This record gives sequence, structure tokens and C-alpha cells, in this order.
Amino acid sequence: MVQPHRQALLIVDVFNDFRFEGGVELAERFRRAIPSIALLREHCRGWGVPVIYVNDNFDCWHEDLTGVIAYTREVGHPVSREAADALMPSHQDVRLLKSRHSAFYRTQLPALLEHLLTEELILAGIAGDACVLSTAMDAHVHGYKVVVARDAIASQTDARNRRALEHLGEALGVATPSVGELVNRGPREGRR
Repeated sequence: MVQPHRQALLIVDVFNDFRFEGGVELAERFRRAIPSIALLREHCRGWGVPVIYVNDNFDCWHEDLTGVIAYTREVGHPVSREAADALMPSHQDVRLLKSRHSAFYRTQLPALLEHLLTEELILAGIAGDACVLSTAMDAHVHGYKVVVARDAIASQTDARNRRALEHLGEALGVATPSVGELVNRGPREGRR
């Protein structure tokens, strides 16, 4: 059972088929972020910070996240299999599916975060300039403090990733520390 905590880690769209224009470029940049996402996830688990996977359903409307992961492993880019191997959710992690860019759009995420008494969201995943950006903006609108781990996200190009991070920082005051900085900082004030 997931316990209330001031923080939560949202891992966005890491199970992906990369079968779209620019997908190969995104996959190659995502490959570099996989170890950082795995490290951040493990530290969050150790601190008692809830880990919440929110993933696109790829129009697999009859599947849960396990089925979506199986689909991406079967038909996706080789990085799809690498991500599944390195980032597979554990039994303690929450798993939600989404059908649009933002993890907040028509998902159970708002109710879950309210139940957990969450105040701060740490974001990781792909694409930094699309789904992570949309989720960060919606989180800000919902009143959450938002942190985006800059080396735990990826976009189709490094320039697009950089622009997304700059926009979040300048427009919304979103902090963009590295995973190393987050790990050294530790959790914020623990469980509620």
C-alpha cells in the first residue's frame, strides 16, 4: 500500500514503441537518461517517496501497464526493451495509463496525489518537450511544487530538451536539478 508523503516521483512515458516521426532520435537520447531515471527511482523508493508510473496507452485500450510494456517490448525500438528491463515497476509502485500528453488529463493522478497529501512532484521520463512539459505545467496549475530532473528526461534533440527546461524554469520557476543533486539533497520532510 502506498503511503502518504510530501513528495512523489512521476515517471512519464518510459515504456514507448518509438514508432513515430522522430522516434529513433528520441530513443537514442532516452537511452542516456535510463540509468539516471533508475537511480532516482531507487533512491525515492528507499526514502519512502511514492513512485508513480504514468504511461501512454498506445491505443491499447484493453491493456493495463503490464500489457503496454509487453507491446512496446515486442514491436518497439531496441531501447524499448532496454527501458523495460531497467525500469520495470515493482509491486509497490503505482501504475496509471493516460491517453494524452499530460499525466493529469483524465487520469486518476489528481485523486491519488490528494490522497497521498503530496505537495511536491519530481518528474522524469519522455519526451521532455511534450509529455513531461505538459505534465509539469498541469502540476503547476494544480498548485504543486514541481522539480524536473534534467538528466532524467529526454527529447528528440538536445536543443528541444534544453528549451523545455529553460521554459519551465523561466516561466514557472520549476527547479531542474540533476539526479545527483536530488540524491544528495534527499527527501523533503518525509512522510505525512
